Amino acid sequence: MKKNILFLCTGNSARSQLAEALMRHMASDQYQVMSAGMKPEDVDPRVHQVLAERGVCADNLQSLSAIDIHDQHFDVVITLCDKASNECALFADSDALIHWDFKDPKPMEGVEGFRDTFDGLQTRIALFLMLNGENQHNVVGPVELFKIMSDPLRLRILMLIEDEQALTVGDLTKILDVSQPKVSRHLALLRDGGVLQDQREGLWIFYRLAEQLPVWIRHTLATVRNGNPGMINQEKLKLTQIKDRKKPGFSLKTHSQIGA
Repeated sequence: MKKNILFLCTGNSARSQLAEALMRHMASDQYQVMSAGMKPEDVDPRVHQVLAERGVCADNLQSLSAIDIHDQHFDVVITLCDKASNECALFADSDALIHWDFKDPKPMEGVEGFRDTFDGLQTRIALFLMLNGENQHNVVGPVELFKIMSDPLRLRILMLIEDEQALTVGDLTKILDVSQPKVSRHLALLRDGGVLQDQREGLWIFYRLAEQLPVWIRHTLATVRNGNPGMINQEKLKLTQIKDRKKPGFSLKTHSQIGA
């Protein structure tokens, strides 16, 4: 079943019209998309100009009053300006209320402001669709994830596995300088929480990120790793010094393959 998504801004004449057309273009059949305004005005002609330049269909774009559709249920409501964000109470039964603040391009001369808004919306929508795809499962919620990551040892374990893709208990014990029971205890917690999965290969058991891990969690782990590149330097160096280290022979999907 398609989810209903609403883009909301003040005039429903520029930002929300671009967002509506873009979401329809990028999301295919995932969402039923609408836009509305608190004080609707005619659609700015520059909206059509920019959409035509970028090859995005502008059919059926029209200004709507948020008041007229306040009794409709929307799974997601995304506001695009501060004034509209104050009117979210109109759609209090929505499953998700999101605010993206974009500067109004209408007062600017020419078309460049509309092009910049289009580009910004395209980036936001692409990320939204990547993190909210049809195959995403709520294995673990944000609160649980950040509780897991709040422990320094568990965080290093996750960063190492995110980096190496698969490691054994023995590998982690050697490079983290902690006892095997302690490492195993943390691995078991991560596995039982749905973040990791284990896979046996001969005498070795490898731990890897769970195949059904939502993309938003993978994205969070990758962001932490890339934003703190020196976090596990010493552990990485120790890993290279392990002689005859057993590496997995099974196929490992990359992040891009899983998120595709």
